[in-house]
Amino acid sequence: MASLVGQWEKSLDVEFLTHYILAMAGTLSARLERAMRDAGYNPRSLSLAAGLGLTAVRDILDERVASPRYATLSALAKLLGVSAEYLATGEQAVIVAPAAVAPAIRDFPIFAAARGGDEGALVMDSSPMQYIARPDPLLTVVGAFGIYVVGESMSPAYDQGDIALVHPGLPALRGTDVILTREDAHGTPDVLIKHLVGWTDEDWQVRQYNPPRDFSLPRGEWSVKTIVGRYNA
Repeated sequence: MASLVGQWEKSLDVEFLTHYILAMAGTLSARLERAMRDAGYNPRSLSLAAGLGLTAVRDILDERVASPRYATLSALAKLLGVSAEYLATGEQAVIVAPAAVAPAIRDFPIFAAARGGDEGALVMDSSPMQYIARPDPLLTVVGAFGIYVVGESMSPAYDQGDIALVHPGLPALRGTDVILTREDAHGTPDVLIKHLVGWTDEDWQVRQYNPPRDFSLPRGEWSVKTIVGRYNA
């Protein structure tokens, strides 16, 4: 009779232990401990590697922190080779490899300019000095281009070395920054970067900032193209 009771008690112990192990396997601390052991970390070394406090991992294992922040789990999961979802819920997330990013197409022309035109205009090279990736505002704009700013007449809005981004198709708008262009007698483009104050039937009314000056340019000679952005030097 005593032997039967002993066997019954042992069976209860095994059943209890089995349920206990299964229950523990379903806890965050159990999953973290198992992943940590598989990856060769101890609580202190894992805390340090993840940039957390010295006791951060031990606090989770001892369940002093019941709900760690997701950022904490993400930092630990990255080191342990598992997902943050696995640590949090026991479900291994499906990891999708990021799509390959196509290299940016460099087809946006940047023109250089130099002093030498009349009325303070710059002489713009006829060929681009370089090509860069197309800026977002001009992704689909045919004929768009950039030009290096030379001089300080528009400082601080545009400083020397900045790149002005030009949309050739936008209509002229008062209160906007513009590129004014014309061709000299030899067909060489002259360029001015100014602020468009307004216009009459005969003239563009423009402003520069340094030194402050308002003046007019004949519309019959100069055409206007709108600046839609810039890259700082």
